[in-house]
Amino acid sequence: MQHAQSGSGRRPGRRRPGGRPRRALLPALLTAVVLLLVAACSDGHTDVRSQPAAGWPMYGGNEGNANFSHAQVPDGLELSWTRPTGGPITAPLTLNASGDVGVTAKTPNGCNTFVFAHDSGRKNFCKAMREGVQFNALAFDQYSQPFIGEETTFLSFNGGGAIRWRMPVVGVPVSAKFAAPGTVLTVTQRGQVLLLNAQTGDFQAPELRLWPDVDPADPLNGLGDCVSGGPACAVSAPPAVDPQRHRFFLNFVPQGAKVSQVQAMSYRVGSNAESGALGANWSAELPGGVMGPPALSHDGQTVYAFSRSGSLFALAADSGEVKWHYDLGGFGFATLSVSPDGLIIPTSTLGGPLTILKDDGDKAELVTRRTDVQTVGLAAQTTAGTAWTVLREGDDQHLVLTEVSTKDGATKRSLPLPDAVGFTTGVAVSASGSVAVATNLGQVYYFSG
Repeated sequence: MQHAQSGSGRRPGRRRPGGRPRRALLPALLTAVVLLLVAACSDGHTDVRSQPAAGWPMYGGNEGNANFSHAQVPDGLELSWTRPTGGPITAPLTLNASGDVGVTAKTPNGCNTFVFAHDSGRKNFCKAMREGVQFNALAFDQYSQPFIGEETTFLSFNGGGAIRWRMPVVGVPVSAKFAAPGTVLTVTQRGQVLLLNAQTGDFQAPELRLWPDVDPADPLNGLGDCVSGGPACAVSAPPAVDPQRHRFFLNFVPQGAKVSQVQAMSYRVGSNAESGALGANWSAELPGGVMGPPALSHDGQTVYAFSRSGSLFALAADSGEVKWHYDLGGFGFATLSVSPDGLIIPTSTLGGPLTILKDDGDKAELVTRRTDVQTVGLAAQTTAGTAWTVLREGDDQHLVLTEVSTKDGATKRSLPLPDAVGFTTGVAVSASGSVAVATNLGQVYYFSG
């Protein structure tokens, strides 16, 4: 039997026993060499220390309260589910690595702390926690383990809602932040600062009491002042943390003072309480005092803070010196979103205009101010050069989730929030680009593509 010869005249590649050509072995051989080199350079251990989950794992979206997301929001975004919490919501919601929603609420009875599944809105778990939890946002690590504070206690749960550990505290903790791999930072409204091991709850620095003579038996003292930033509340907002430089920034009222200031702190994470450290760096007074949480620029060189006089201040993170201030005519909700290239969206008063500023280093430049819209909450910027915010529209004042261009403020798309009224506590963007928002009246909305 004769075989047809190849028209190209080239002989087929010779095969080794097993039938594979020599050239086909080359990629596999290279892969094996690379894997061998990696194994040789590795110490054989995997870092399992708690770190912020991907997406929107804590108050402000990240350690610095920037309210910025690197995720890509899909073009086909639409409402996936909505559900009530049973009570008003005052703290922003957060998202774990899967996009599940963590939210707290002031409910008359039953659960007031919830984690809702991203794909259905069903409860993963819920908890009935003590007073103060309604002012806090859950902080999630990469294993979907939340950290949250309540009256006299800071707690860590596992992903199923079982308590991992408790730490007694003086007062009520504000929303927690991650200060380093395996380390959480929490500060109470009575001025207690704690740096804790995320796995065990053990101290990683000596506790620091900014108000040293408060009564631990009176944990709710001053809690009402935290809403307005009054003098009876030592720390009324979550810190802005710079993990790379081991420092953080507080809205802090010195004991006996009438108004708050920006307080810069430094820390050293130790293996135990004795080997770590917490200390004050500098403080800066703003006209009338400080409102809301400080926020950090992407490079960690600038601290943003609102003054009661109605201006936004940019301070040098190393020294507290004023770089610039911009008169907004009021502090609004005293929160903002800032992008890595310095675009800032301060949250206006309820129903106020949409304002976008640009940090030029020594001054703030107005990019746009849309007086034709009514904003009702904190915006979240994205890497696509847009921001997600909620606007009030129509005669019935219904709420609409809206994407706007940060270049000129132009509306890109609008998605209704069915039956929503009032205002919103912020917008959160998951690692996969889903968008979640909650109204102050207690309704959670989840959009996915």
